[in-house]
Amino acid sequence: MTASPSSSGAVEPATTTDPAADEREVFRRDGVVRWDHVLTPGQVADLRVSVERAFFDDGRPAEGVRDLSERRGRPLDLALLQKVNLWRSDEACEAQVRRTDLYRRVEALLGGPVRLFRDHSFYKPAGKGERSRLVLHQDNRYWHLSPPEAVTVWMALDDATPENGCVQYVLGSHRWGRVEHTRPEEGAVLVEARSEREPVEYPVPAGSALVHHANTLHGSGPNLTDGPRRAYALVFVRADVSARGEAMTGVPLAADLAR
Repeated sequence: MTASPSSSGAVEPATTTDPAADEREVFRRDGVVRWDHVLTPGQVADLRVSVERAFFDDGRPAEGVRDLSERRGRPLDLALLQKVNLWRSDEACEAQVRRTDLYRRVEALLGGPVRLFRDHSFYKPAGKGERSRLVLHQDNRYWHLSPPEAVTVWMALDDATPENGCVQYVLGSHRWGRVEHTRPEEGAVLVEARSEREPVEYPVPAGSALVHHANTLHGSGPNLTDGPRRAYALVFVRADVSARGEAMTGVPLAADLAR
């Protein structure tokens, strides 16, 4: 299912103009909200260069790149790649981390000051087919935040479409609490959640962002095109959140990072 205007009877794609009211209401209802024109064409171009440099070294995966399609005991597929904390060594990513406008919009959603938990990037190479699918999951299944007041600002660096694996969300699932996850097959790195409710596809153009709650069930389809599907994301947590029972005082406040 693809998000489309309400006149068609489908769910609204969650595009809003008033972060103080409309955005907050949509976020509370759906667990995801769309922000258009978050990146300029120049910023998209710069981040593409940064991501390519971060992920590949002379055509091979660079240091710190993780293959989320990995199956233990098998050769790496290199079909679903992730890298964390690019901002610590890349100027274009660091510039995004320090954006006042982004963290203030997140604060409006979460209701208080926020910390930068991390940034990360996802890369779905061309030609990997079904192996590049990202299974349905909650981010907080991996992060163990309490309370789970965190959001991911997922920015498209290529037009994200159903054909190349745009993000899919189970709307309203952030209100369900922790959902059971299991491994889809033996040796899989990722764990998968099940939902009786069908996820909704959210295609967005390059430069737009999808902002989702840490408990919102989401995944993405395979990249079936002849080009990569790249994305860059910032993860913010409310300042009072703890991780595995420990206060996150070592994680910087977004206001301290902003220029």
